[in-house]
Amino acid sequence: MQVRILIVSTLTFLAGELGAQTDFATLDRLNYQFYINKDYKSLQRTAKELLKQGNDYYYLRMRMGILAYENQRYAKAFENFTRAKQQNPFDTITNEYLYYSYYFAGRAADAKKFLRSIPDAQKNNHLKTLSLTEDPELVAGYTCMGYDVKKYQTNPLNYEAIENLSVFNASLTFNFTEQARGTLLYTNTRKTATFYSSSTPAGEFGTYIQNQFYFRYKRILSTGCDISGYTHWVFFTNQNSTGAYGRRGSANSLSAELLYGIGLSYSGWYVRTNLNAYYSNFAKSNQLATECSLSIFPFSNLNLYSTLSGLYQYDDSWGNTYQLNLDLGFKVFKYLWVESGAMAGNSFLYSRSFGSVLNNSFIIPATNIYGSVIIPTRKISIRLGGSYSVINNYSWDLESNIKTSKIVLNSFGVNASLTIKIQ
Repeated sequence: MQVRILIVSTLTFLAGELGAQTDFATLDRLNYQFYINKDYKSLQRTAKELLKQGNDYYYLRMRMGILAYENQRYAKAFENFTRAKQQNPFDTITNEYLYYSYYFAGRAADAKKFLRSIPDAQKNNHLKTLSLTEDPELVAGYTCMGYDVKKYQTNPLNYEAIENLSVFNASLTFNFTEQARGTLLYTNTRKTATFYSSSTPAGEFGTYIQNQFYFRYKRILSTGCDISGYTHWVFFTNQNSTGAYGRRGSANSLSAELLYGIGLSYSGWYVRTNLNAYYSNFAKSNQLATECSLSIFPFSNLNLYSTLSGLYQYDDSWGNTYQLNLDLGFKVFKYLWVESGAMAGNSFLYSRSFGSVLNNSFIIPATNIYGSVIIPTRKISIRLGGSYSVINNYSWDLESNIKTSKIVLNSFGVNASLTIKIQ
């Protein structure tokens, strides 16, 4: 214990004497001691003084890079390891650190792109065992929501008194090539409600079933940048006892609605952005929309992040609508993450997340508060969450394109999903 106190006291004294003792040998020795003691802040301070004097060398950059990496400051780690590699191109350990700086910052595509750029002669034994493409992912999820119910004795317009809604989805993300990824998604929606219309103004109780199919193709343009094209198809059957989100039709007639879109994304160390636009033809109308998001990672890792996203949609029948989301995520400890957020808007026909999340119900989710806990492991991730929504329910005149008789209702939901990486 006394020896430790002496070492700490000596280092503190030497740090205070930097202004007086600025020769290279003293600063290098002090910097190395801070590295051995894992004192990241003091190491940065002495390194800054060494660099100011023009002393930029391999071992200094390695010390700075390793401590930044161990403190999960991956942007700083990448910067220093890149410089160390320039100073010693034959050292393969820097390539491994550069790869994992990308990977643990949540930039798996960039990590694999970097791995492909390394000649085999410059890969150590560990890097040679890694796949050159991202791992395929299989995701299965389930959501169940219960609603306040407001029924009418009679309503000649289209109206839904929803009791509960459940959604099952399953997706597979896979590799087309080393530069391109594909995503296939299937969603099954079941809604139990009393449906009103001009043909059944007294209401008719039934269960509505809808199937959705989604496909996205994503290609890397450069490090951190990619472009996506996607389509989403919705299929439902109108039956005598079932209303399709308020729409009536002849018995057993198959109907389809669709969406086409394109998107661009950028993933940096501290900032990540998405921008996409789409066309859709939901509810016998036509929509043009744009969606954008901005995510901030203040420490260049996944331990803390926030996302602001927005959607603006033009509809040639029902007018323009919008949605805004604010999300916050953070790490509690290694195997527990938390995400929460809130949404506000007035859009009943919308698509989010490059078209993968789609809502074409006549129920308008005006406000939504949600949260999830995430249990991640190397191959499996489990997400458990809940939500509370304020729902605006209307009676819809589909001939005049007018919504009337606004009712404010509540909804509570729970959800769970399982993600498996196929290695």
